[in-house]
Amino acid sequence: MIDCCELAKIALYVIAGAFGVILALLAMFFGYNLKLGARTAKLEKKNGKELHELEELKKEVNQLKKSKNA
Repeated sequence: MIDCCELAKIALYVIAGAFGVILALLAMFFGYNLKLGARTAKLEKKNGKELHELEELKKEVNQLKKSKNA
């Protein structure tokens, strides 16, 4: 038969295990969010650079059209 000390020990193991699982899930969730934030910032920076390149190319095309018409 299980006495109170063994029951307390089992309850402590269950609580510690549940706490460990919750911590692992939180770590995965926040780690995933941090990776997403970094990826979003990287993509926004890349997008800004590409937009700048597009503007440069548009200016160049307009200059070529003007020089062709002149």
